[in-house]
Amino acid sequence: MSEKRVALVSGAATGIGRDCSVQLAKDGFQMVLCDWNKEEGEKTLALCREQNVEADFLEINMAVEEQAEKFIRFAAEKYGKIDFYFNNQGVIHMPKLFEDITEEDFDYVTNNNFKACFFGMKHALRVMKKQGYGHLVNTGSSSGIRPETGFGVYSATKHAVIGLTKDAAIEMAKYGVRVNSVCPGGIITPLTIAVGKYMQEHQFVQPKASTALLGPARMGQTSEITGVISFLASEASSYMTGAIISVDGGNTQ
Repeated sequence: MSEKRVALVSGAATGIGRDCSVQLAKDGFQMVLCDWNKEEGEKTLALCREQNVEADFLEINMAVEEQAEKFIRFAAEKYGKIDFYFNNQGVIHMPKLFEDITEEDFDYVTNNNFKACFFGMKHALRVMKKQGYGHLVNTGSSSGIRPETGFGVYSATKHAVIGLTKDAAIEMAKYGVRVNSVCPGGIITPLTIAVGKYMQEHQFVQPKASTALLGPARMGQTSEITGVISFLASEASSYMTGAIISVDGGNTQ
């Protein structure tokens, strides 16, 4: 068994997943990463290795249970343990009204946001339960707390992630395993930039409740998520489980 701490990150290729992976590597974790985007995932891998830690990348789609099990098994067999898992695979659809959402849209978002989250939890928590410790953090969203025009399916899946988090926290507490969720608001990533442009072009107007306390023009930086993940991966968060942590500029107040 490795004496060093071991962290897993799914959805590690770009955006929040990439930057959190690099931060965890800076914190001294040995890293096991996955994403379906092999090219970008290997770039994240290289950035982690620059921090002088051991790191691996697997081309994996967590929405396919066999692949999710393979990812978790690889880490557990190589290192003998999983200390921290950032369960981060997810997508967002371009804004659509309910009447315009296709079955393909529905399945794409549900598979990547809900099934991928569930399969990651199922197999990682099994390992953590057996070892008697561990911390799993799901990526939720401010959309899982309050509504947004045009994001019905996305919002529903993120509500589901929050539900999974709370239920798993209760179930796993007696085994010494903690489960929490971080819920970002609008964070500047390639995907959110594309969605923002689409919303402007198609005049999707959000309700007043979506105006953040820190200002409607203020979007978050990925660095404002990495700090939270770094904290959650540390012993400083040891009294937290079942928490839904909003990082959204006050958007959900």
